[in-house]
Amino acid sequence: MSAFHNSFLCRLSSSHNILPFDCGNEDLNDFLLNESKLFNDQLITVTYILEKANQTLAFFSIMNDKISVEQFDDRIEYRMWITGAFPSGKHLSSYPAMKIARLGVHRDYHRNEVGTNILDYLKILFITNNRTGCRFLTVDVYQEASEFYLKNGFEFLTSSDMNNETRLMYFDLFSVKQALNVQ
Repeated sequence: MSAFHNSFLCRLSSSHNILPFDCGNEDLNDFLLNESKLFNDQLITVTYILEKANQTLAFFSIMNDKISVEQFDDRIEYRMWITGAFPSGKHLSSYPAMKIARLGVHRDYHRNEVGTNILDYLKILFITNNRTGCRFLTVDVYQEASEFYLKNGFEFLTSSDMNNETRLMYFDLFSVKQALNVQ
């Protein structure tokens, strides 16, 4: 039976009763249970919850972001990245992105494609309902989750954060637009 059977996605509100959740990561658990409503109320993130019966299957929080020249170690690295993403035309000093601020899947649903389906949903959402311009999805990924994001088409932005607890990764939404032939 699919993890999504009888489940629904809702936008978190101040009055929402968050159902039990444990993804195995205390930072993510704490964010959902103790900080997500505050971040929503402060207009920092928007959190969505995937619920089923009496538990939270997964959640994700998104916020505005950008990829900019300052994130690269040097201008040569930036020029190499920018000419790969934008082979022709005027190059800017930053490009619009949507950051996946948090993404957690209940431990009972790990390796059931729930996280991949959420990423696919976000990719399509920002292609078909792109209200302000958004070329990239970004995420500051914990080292232990990097394989999951690599499997889902994300790339590391630079190598300078290789030894950090988290690394900046990005996904170019233009590739989805081209694959779907969306106008």
